[in-house]
Amino acid sequence: MKLLINEWRKYLKKTRNAIIIPIILLLILIVYFSTMHSVITHTSHLISKDDSDRVFLYSITVCYKFINFISIIYASNILSSEISKGTVKFILTRPYQRYKILLAKIAAITILMSVFLIISVIICLLIQMLTIHQIPEISIVLKYTGIYSIFILAITIFFTAFALMLSSVFNSSALITGSCIVYYFFASGLWRLINFFYLHLPEDGWIYKLSPLNVNSYLIELISKTVDQSVQSEFFIILAANIVYALIFFLIATLIFRRRDISLSN
Repeated sequence: MKLLINEWRKYLKKTRNAIIIPIILLLILIVYFSTMHSVITHTSHLISKDDSDRVFLYSITVCYKFINFISIIYASNILSSEISKGTVKFILTRPYQRYKILLAKIAAITILMSVFLIISVIICLLIQMLTIHQIPEISIVLKYTGIYSIFILAITIFFTAFALMLSSVFNSSALITGSCIVYYFFASGLWRLINFFYLHLPEDGWIYKLSPLNVNSYLIELISKTVDQSVQSEFFIILAANIVYALIFFLIATLIFRRRDISLSN
């Protein structure tokens, strides 16, 4: 618990990020809702319930993509910057096992992104009420918030564990951030090319779906489908595989971090 509190203190001390990031999201949402209000009012005189629900869904999608990017940036720097600056040595002087240090970092950033999502939902409802003058039902709000909460948790835990694994080997925050961004946007496309030219696996087969390059993107695709249809058993299999890969990344990071001589870092 002390490690978790210490991690939260680090985030709270970064007042510039704590102010700038919400302001950027707020401006994006204001532009979005203003645009949607203009579009709806020019196409129809009355705003229907479906229009209100759709506007809210798209606003949550905007928040989700923004939070994903922020979580990747935070995860990429959560350990590598401390190692490169040497500040991690102060934590290692305390009687904490190294896997607990890494686990506290994953828990801290996961909770932070979850809180950020809740705040984003509240902001979306307030702006929608001021611009559209109509908000969705509570059941719709809870449904979409729950779906995108799973989005955020899956992305944050997976990429934080992946970033910690890279951070345990490399000191460069830029390298780790770039690797995480490339993994997030291009891993599934890379896997598709590899399969097309070399492996020729059926894309509806489990070997193709459960590849570490594809499992995260496929999980996001399945979660997106739950907006309009019920949850399928395939979703839980892919979610379990995503968790397993995150655990593998975490175990590798722990093994390397335990044996690494931090005193050699600059």
